[in-house]
Amino acid sequence: MIQRIQTVYLALVAVLSILGLCLPLAQYYVGTTMVASFNNFAYTATKGYDAVGTFSLAPLAFVVLMGIVLLLTFVSIMLFRFRMRQLRLTIFSTLMLVGYVLVYAFLAWKFQLQLAEINAEVQYHLCFAAVLPVVSIILNCLAIHGIRKDEALVRSLDRLR
Repeated sequence: MIQRIQTVYLALVAVLSILGLCLPLAQYYVGTTMVASFNNFAYTATKGYDAVGTFSLAPLAFVVLMGIVLLLTFVSIMLFRFRMRQLRLTIFSTLMLVGYVLVYAFLAWKFQLQLAEINAEVQYHLCFAAVLPVVSIILNCLAIHGIRKDEALVRSLDRLR
């Protein structure tokens, strides 16, 4: 039901999640030269920094968490008649996004430490896609508020009958 504001919020979460899957998350520079980057699918490094990519399966965690978020968001949009289920799924989706942010912070820190062992001048640059899960968490919280508001309205109308 598109006219409900929480459906719009959840649709925006889905769009941001898909966008976040396609864009790079972090880039590492020495001076003006990019020496490494990672996105949701892989970690890439230039020659001389290849040994850092020991986390060959680590970016897979991003894909799994974001895939779960996407699935939960689409299911939650379709459950507009069952507000309590929709609420639970949205809360769980928010928890998955928090997990995504924590995994991202850990891996970005770990890559930074490994790159600093090779060259102490490596600088971390945050990419646009790294902020999208935080925006999605905010949108999920707004959707949760809207779902609770709808549920309260329906319960108040049931009392009047």
